[in-house]
Amino acid sequence: MLGNMAETAIVTGIPLPTLKIWKTSEWFKEACLQLQAEDLQKTSSNIKRIVEKSLKAIEDRLDMGDAMYDQRSGSIVRIPVKAHVALKISTELLTKQEKIHNAPIRDELEKTIDDRLLRLSEEFSKFAQLKSKVIDIEAVEVR
Repeated sequence: MLGNMAETAIVTGIPLPTLKIWKTSEWFKEACLQLQAEDLQKTSSNIKRIVEKSLKAIEDRLDMGDAMYDQRSGSIVRIPVKAHVALKISTELLTKQEKIHNAPIRDELEKTIDDRLLRLSEEFSKFAQLKSKVIDIEAVEVR
């Protein structure tokens, strides 16, 4: 999808002119869109899995504290998370949550505006296409 067509022709054994014709065909565009959608879905699921792990780790650190090595006892101890760190975490998460919640509203508003503009465009084109009626008249002099 984002490669060199000449290299693709060599690797696949498909002639370059055939690849160029395929690239302009409708089925090829649909196949590319389908592959892009699959890649996006796979990437999205990977990101979701990583985010879930990250949130679990953050929750553990907020609940149990940060792990620190205690030189006196020679063991790992948990100390409470500092207030400024907890504030930064909560601020970032709330900001992201707000963006997630507002995205559908913003998309719906943009869709509504686009629909209105489309209808206006259609009405203007109809108005421009109307033919005015021409009335033929004869000038008559009245005495």
